[in-house]
Formats: sequence, C-alpha cells, structure tokens
Amino acid sequence: MKDILPDIDFIIPWVNGQEKRHLAKRLHYQSEISDLAEYDVEQSVSDKRFFQFDELKYTLRSIKKYAPWYRNIFLITDNQSPPFLMTSQLHLDRITIIDHCELFKHHEHLLPTFNTRSIATNIHKLPQLSEYFVYGNDDFMFSAPVEPSFFFKNDLPVVMGEWCTIPENENATLYQQGMINAARLEGYAKSKFITLSHGFQAMKKSLNAEAEDTFKDDFFQNLTHRFRHRNQFLVESLMNHFCHKRYNVPLSSVEPMVHFSFELCRFADKEKIYFLFSLLESGARSMFCLNEYQSLEERMPEIRLLLEALCGEKLKSEMDNSL
Repeated sequence: MKDILPDIDFIIPWVNGQEKRHLAKRLHYQSEISDLAEYDVEQSVSDKRFFQFDELKYTLRSIKKYAPWYRNIFLITDNQSPPFLMTSQLHLDRITIIDHCELFKHHEHLLPTFNTRSIATNIHKLPQLSEYFVYGNDDFMFSAPVEPSFFFKNDLPVVMGEWCTIPENENATLYQQGMINAARLEGYAKSKFITLSHGFQAMKKSLNAEAEDTFKDDFFQNLTHRFRHRNQFLVESLMNHFCHKRYNVPLSSVEPMVHFSFELCRFADKEKIYFLFSLLESGARSMFCLNEYQSLEERMPEIRLLLEALCGEKLKSEMDNSL
C-alpha cells in the first residue's frame, strides 16, 4: 500500500486566554466547578493553560518550513483569531479558522468549552478536514524537514510512544490519567499505557469514527466537560492504543522528539536548554514542545532569537510589525 498520501491537513486548537471577553467567560464557568481536586488545578484551569505568548507563530512557521506538503492548517478557536495574523491573508498560507460552533454542531449545548480534550473528541467530524490529518497543540514545533511518511505508513498513522506503568502507590497526574483511561478502554491493565510523544500526532478520520462507534458513550461523556477532568480520556492516546491493538501498528521511537517540560522551562540550567536546542539546530531531532514558553523566555530572553532562526521566516499572513 502507498506510503505517500495525497492530502494531509494539520489541525490545532488555539485560544487567546488574555482577551477580556474570553477570560470573563472562562472565569464564570470555572466558578461552577465543584469536583476538581487541588492537585489537578494547574493542569486543568490554571491561567497558564489558556494565556498565549505567540507560541503559535512559531508552530505555524515551522509547519510551513519543514512540512510544506500540507494541504491546509485548521485553527480551532472560540470566536477569535490570532492577533499576529491578518485574517484576509490567511489563504496565502493555507490557514483556515474554524469556530467551536462549527466543530460542536449538534452539540451546541455543550459550549462554551475550555477543554482541548473535548475539542479533540470531535475533530474527525469536521467535514472539510482531510481523511489523513495531523493533530497538534499550539506549542508543538518542527525543527527539521519531515515527509508524509514520518506520520503515515501502510495507509495507517504512525504511533510514536513507549509502554509505561505507574506504581500502585503513585498518584497519576491529570495528563497521565487521560492516557490511563484511554488504555483501559482498549482493555489494558490499570496502570499500563502507551505514553504520548509530546509532538504532532498522526490520525485518520475513518479510524477516529470507528473508535467513536466502538466507544460511543465514552466519546459523548468526553464532550461534556468544559474543563479537563480525570474522567476523560485523551483522544490522541486512545487512537494510539486503538491502532496498536486493532491494526497491529508497531510503536515507533520517540527519539525524534524533544520535550521542554514545565520543569525544564521553569527551572533547568541554561546549559541544559542550550544543549537541547543544539540537538534541534543540528537536525538530530525533528519536533519539540515548549510546554511553558513564557517561563522559559522570562529566564532566557534569547530563546526568542533561537526560535526565530529555527522555525523559519514570517508567514505571508503575518502582520508587518510581527517579530
């Protein structure tokens, strides 16, 4: 079967959490939450989950530079558009903005949502999205050229990950729980799951639809949480387990990925950060995630210059005064 696929889209949820109307709306619905544990606050409702510092700019630039074969980039937003982009010029970069209302057609009563897990649950229902697509966060970036075969082989998504277990006496984080819940749906043991790579994730619409048919009630429940919740599964994790178990897709190495975790962004020595960037600049790694760019830039303002050099030139749709 063919490895090179004709149409591959990128799809990325994004929100400007500092915008006054959006912030007021979020705080209103956040005040209604009654079952969020204190240890889940940072990974569910913290401002840092919603505030943007133009990381998306580098995400988009890197896609255009290193994956120029993409068909479209869909930005999933809540009645917003990135302030550094000219909406009238988005077509020049093959970017389309999709509002939550379009994604949640027939589930409008579940809006507004502030939850990428809920958003990801519905992405395969977007009519204009290609059969083969790549899902990513607005803090994922490329650092070296990638081909379609990096994401799809033998007509199936590539699964980047490795098996992980959590000891019974250790509490899973909210992020880990999302993967554990996904693994449980496919019948894996309580604390055994395939870790995600913290990078762009290959998906196939028909497989996501098949998974929804298989776990219909679970998919609907995933939609109902306005904020990240322990009862939810990570859709990208479910699809990894689904493809591995039902379609015998082998696990591929996570070596192409560099993850600048919250801890690295906040506390790592500069020497460690520079070493990781040297891997990216040399082409030894293909993707990276800046989990908390604002904290890293506060400590190391020169990071912006490194990103400028690494991620490519301005988009045609960027504002003239955009750095």
